[in-house]
Amino acid sequence: MGDVIAIGPLLIRTSWMIWFAAGVGGYLFWRAVWTGSSEQRRAIEQLFIDGVSIYILVWKLSPAIADPSLLWRNPLGVLYLPGGSKGVLWGMVVSAAMIVFRTYRRNISWHVVANSSIAVYLGAHFIYYLFERKYGKLMGHSSLFFRHPIHLYQLLLSVLVMLWLIGRRKPIERGDGPYWFFAVWGVGQWLIWMIAR
Repeated sequence: MGDVIAIGPLLIRTSWMIWFAAGVGGYLFWRAVWTGSSEQRRAIEQLFIDGVSIYILVWKLSPAIADPSLLWRNPLGVLYLPGGSKGVLWGMVVSAAMIVFRTYRRNISWHVVANSSIAVYLGAHFIYYLFERKYGKLMGHSSLFFRHPIHLYQLLLSVLVMLWLIGRRKPIERGDGPYWFFAVWGVGQWLIWMIAR
């Protein structure tokens, strides 16, 4: 897959398309496992929309935040310069702080927000590794693959955890969801790291 797709004069990075597809996949998986009221679902959706909007805004403006002189030296550069790794970090921190503040302010149940975030993450993780190919260390010479296919291991882990989540009764409303998820997910990621790195 190429780095950029040209649609007329518009250039779109394939990595952005993969992240967008992953976000949509995460949302759809969350909706598939949602069993709560429609009012509560709309409140969580609004939290997610606000969180993503704040993240994109902070990420995009991070060059100007890091170097305010950019606003008068190269004002159009603010629109074109990428946010970079600092922008990603700042966007995540500000977005998480906003979600925590609004969750507390609107008196939304913490475990519902945590379980919803886990469901979105699982769906997004699955879609991301459908398109992104990552390989680990070299395998033995007699093997079919030359390197460990980390993306296939990640897909298998996400499918197993998604099936576990689907199999639980009312998984979003359960208070023990985050504990079990982090235990299972942590062990799975550790095994992948041990085998493939």
